[in-house]
Amino acid sequence: MRLLIPLFAALVLLCLCVAPVGANEELQDGAGLKLEYFESEHYRLGTNIDEATSREYSRVLEAMWPLLVKFFGDEPRLKKNERLTVFFLDSRENWHAKLTEDGVGIPVGAGGYYWPGNRCVYLFTQPTLYNSRQLLIHEAMHQFHFLAKCNNTGPRDNWYTEGVVEYLSRHHWDGEELSLGVIPFCSLADYPKKALDLFDMPDYDFAGMITSERASARPEQWALVRYLVAEGDPKKWAALCKKLDGGQDARNNFKKYFGDPDKLKPRIHEWLKTQQEPFVPVWNEWQGQGANACMGTAPTTYSMCRTREDADSVAVDVRIPKEGNWQGGVLVYFDSTDDYAVFMVNQAGDWLVTRGGKSWSTSASGKVEPKKEGSYRLKGERDGANIKLSIDDVEVGTVELPKSPMGVCLRNCTLEFRRIEWK
Repeated sequence: MRLLIPLFAALVLLCLCVAPVGANEELQDGAGLKLEYFESEHYRLGTNIDEATSREYSRVLEAMWPLLVKFFGDEPRLKKNERLTVFFLDSRENWHAKLTEDGVGIPVGAGGYYWPGNRCVYLFTQPTLYNSRQLLIHEAMHQFHFLAKCNNTGPRDNWYTEGVVEYLSRHHWDGEELSLGVIPFCSLADYPKKALDLFDMPDYDFAGMITSERASARPEQWALVRYLVAEGDPKKWAALCKKLDGGQDARNNFKKYFGDPDKLKPRIHEWLKTQQEPFVPVWNEWQGQGANACMGTAPTTYSMCRTREDADSVAVDVRIPKEGNWQGGVLVYFDSTDDYAVFMVNQAGDWLVTRGGKSWSTSASGKVEPKKEGSYRLKGERDGANIKLSIDDVEVGTVELPKSPMGVCLRNCTLEFRRIEWK
């Protein structure tokens, strides 16, 4: 199941009042933290991060709400003027301080936490933009799920409790539209690959996960829930969820709805081979924005995101930023971070092919008409031993390069890439 909110509805959500609570917008908490609060229709978000990101996260939470109502078939019951509270802190230390101030135990090895005792979510900034937003969605989903369906008590089976939010929190967000339950265009976590690796193991104990006779990992939890939602009978899935949300365990209910786990295991194993993320980040700060769209950031160097397998062509619309210098295009060869080649254009219309890594060289260069808005469409396509290069469907040159993965790339900027095509 792929949940998304239509563009027109998303635009309505973007217009919702998301503003600091009042004149005294920075409130001093007992731990000495100055938190600014942003209220929207369903949420009260307290943060000590920058205002622009806080407002974006508030929009994400509101965009998420109707999608969760659709998935769970219910929503938390809120009193008049009541909002669900989420705290987003800038560091692990301040996260610990806020938890301690509120009398909440500090969970070991976690980056976020929903505490049923006060119905609040607590989390802190993660290493990448995508991971931070994904964790926000993840923890807010626990809050929503517990309050809407579980009488604020966690289900018994961890694969279900975590699997549901891991499945849904794999998302695309382009600033306007939120999609949940997707196969990400690319991600550092790469749950599909990790889940497939587990199912590939000859002694993989799938049944033990379902019966909670062993501890289970997030990728396999994600895989099971995604399969049951995407490929299972919706009525049987709803019936099983009702049992698990009501406090019963999967050991006594799973077979009734989905049969013998040992027979289900090979079907999920084969299905996982069709569920892999198409692109792999070479460096960290990449995030999918759609099935064929992504955004990358590299403040001081090159960054790339490549196809999972060797490719013969790649084409992409490089969206022109509103301001600032930029440079981006397609990755036409990749062996390693020490040996790659990029075909890029910049804000002045200058293009070049650079072989980078341990040594640097420019094998081709030229100039096209500069643009102030819109996009350039860059393409690299194999022709025998060469790669043909084109900009806006006009061939500008060729370079000789071995066959390899291809992809998208940028240098010293933040860029969005659209209509990514590869084969």
